[in-house]
Parts: sequence; C-alpha cells; structure tokens
Amino acid sequence: MELVGALLTEPLVALPVDRIAPLLQTTFETSGVTFSEVEPEEPVRHVWWDRGLGERAGELAHWSRDRSAAEHPLLRFYLATGLWTPRQTVDVPAEHHDRWESDGGRALAAECRAANQLAMPLRATAAMSRSFVLGREEPWGPGEFAFAERLWRLLSGLEKQVSALAAVTGGQGVAATEIPLTPREQAVLGLLAQGLTAGTIARRLEISPRTVQKHLERCYVKLAVTDRLSAVLRAQSLGLV
Repeated sequence: MELVGALLTEPLVALPVDRIAPLLQTTFETSGVTFSEVEPEEPVRHVWWDRGLGERAGELAHWSRDRSAAEHPLLRFYLATGLWTPRQTVDVPAEHHDRWESDGGRALAAECRAANQLAMPLRATAAMSRSFVLGREEPWGPGEFAFAERLWRLLSGLEKQVSALAAVTGGQGVAATEIPLTPREQAVLGLLAQGLTAGTIARRLEISPRTVQKHLERCYVKLAVTDRLSAVLRAQSLGLV
C-alpha cells in the first residue's frame, strides 16, 4: 500500500506492473502472479512472475494464453455477469467451473500450486480489460480478502490515473520539475482540484476572477492541456497539487 501511495505521486504513463507484482507475491504468499490484458478477438496477453509454480509452469502459461478466455471460471464469470470486482475461484458459481474441471485446467493449476486463484480486475471496458491474478494452494480468508479489496481500490485508482496522464501527454512522461508553475499558479490549481469555482478561488486568494482566469490560462499552456479537468488530472499525476 505504501508503494501504491508513492506511485500515485509519480508522472506515470504506463502501469508499473514489475514493481507491483512482486509485492503482491510477498504480501499474499502466492506461488505465482500474472498481469493480463484482454481485448476482443485477440489472444490473452500475460506477464508472469513465478515463485514456485514448478516444472509445469510453462504449460500453465500456455494454457492461460490460449484457453483461459474460454475455460477459466473467473473470466467466464466476469464476462457473463459484468461484475468486475475482486473474486476468487472458490466463490465463483459452479456453472462457470465445468470446462476448467473437465478439460484439465484446474488439475494443471493444482500441480503448479495455484489451484486457488484471486483476480483483481483494474479495468473493464468493451475495448480492454486488465487484471492481476494471484495463485496459491489455499483460499483467501475473510481478513485477507478484505485487505485485497482495499488494495484493489488503490490499484484501480492508479490505473485510471496512469491512463488519464497517458491520454493527456500522448504517452510521453514528463517530470514535475519540468513544469515551471509559479506558487500562485499552484495555489489556483490546488483550489481548483478541491472543486472551488473561479469566483471562490478569487475570494480565497483575494484576487479578481479575471486574475484567476489568467493564472489558469498560463497553467493550461505549461501543462499542455485545454480545460480545467485535464489540468487538474495532470497536475495531480505530476504531484504538483
């Protein structure tokens, strides 16, 4: 959770899965962790972190890439219900397990010490879904699952922030030190981020609404944006407010 808090202050334009996944492994004592991206009509893309999956880990990786979209109970449940929240395999209704059981997917996962799996979906749209999936031998207890849900909310927020900054910058990261905002411009942006109107900001800072607007216009130029929402999102992503 400390890592996610630190990442939220960085100007990231790509989700730092290589920094997050090893800590998920340690926190939940998993045998393996995957980060998956799923797009319509495309093979599932996986990145793996192996912490004891055993000799058949390669087979499990191939199964996940080629067959999980049609057979994995978690993916089948999500696609059938649209309920993209943390869930583990033991809590998925039996009708979504049939192909996993009959076609050998569960047996393979069990041999890799990952018979029980927990999904933490970070994005779910018609164009793209992204998720971490954690695997280990025993199910997650109520306390662990509650903590996983809190962590999922933070990671989902981080994913949204990264995507927003990538959209604003065209995928090019910018260091906060490269944005030369004046103290007054930072103050105006900070109050704007709190939801205050230009008139309220003017009264708070004891300046005119026209001066507030001038400060905002200069902020737009420096942040390479064209509206208030984008300015606030980018300033927050850079840790400027």
